Amino acid sequence: MRRDFPRHLDSLSPLYEFAEDILEANDISPGVRFPVHLAMEELFVNMVKYNPDVTTDISVEVTVSLPEKAASGHEVMVTLVDDGGVEFDVTAERKVNIDAPLEERTPGGLGIHLIQNLADRLE
Repeated sequence: MRRDFPRHLDSLSPLYEFAEDILEANDISPGVRFPVHLAMEELFVNMVKYNPDVTTDISVEVTVSLPEKAASGHEVMVTLVDDGGVEFDVTAERKVNIDAPLEERTPGGLGIHLIQNLADRLE
């Protein structure tokens, strides 16, 4: 299913509900739902935050399928399209020192780092 969301942080709740309805209807386990929601929220917030002058909606598509080799169950694929936003490579490695004390960390990059480590595939 696909839906467009206004480019605003107030869209986070409807975005969550949209994805949750699809995941629940397909009996996706809570252990899979959490990283899906986290990744969607992080990417959506970044699209809003780093493209403040863009006014187009953000397109979100969530599909659930049973892969041909279904040893691990259903596959959830989420696509977010920021038409008009600045090009951004979500696959680029981020230099995030997760072992440093909080007061010594540089702000930024942790959300994408988390997504890169939670998702099975990111492109």
